Amino acid sequence: MLRKTAVTALALGLSIASAQAAEHEIAIVAEGFFPEITYVQPGDTVTFVNTDTAPRRVFGDKFTFASDPLQEADAFTMTVIADMPNAFFGRTGTEELDDEATAVDLADVNGEGQPMRGVLSFAPPPQAD
Repeated sequence: MLRKTAVTALALGLSIASAQAAEHEIAIVAEGFFPEITYVQPGDTVTFVNTDTAPRRVFGDKFTFASDPLQEADAFTMTVIADMPNAFFGRTGTEELDDEATAVDLADVNGEGQPMRGVLSFAPPPQAD
């Protein structure tokens, strides 16, 4: 009986732990984000850290969130909410964002002509082989 109780308690503890919010860190690099895709759930926190020497802003599609200018090593933390747009973008500089424009239009463009973009995915993360 004691073993069965211990196994049940362990299983319950694991299921409660898996339901707790996770913390994620995304590096802002010269032409993008690392990782480019972060797997999240509502309630998780995401911290963006500027690892570049240029000041950067990070902002969500439809401006669901926006950081102040981040100097090198500065961070911006936000909480994931259900049904939020999952794309986010980056821009060099300290000027105010024009919320009349679209987020993708304000984003920096990398060497391949693509916007500086990352994704918060609500899908389960891929399983390692």
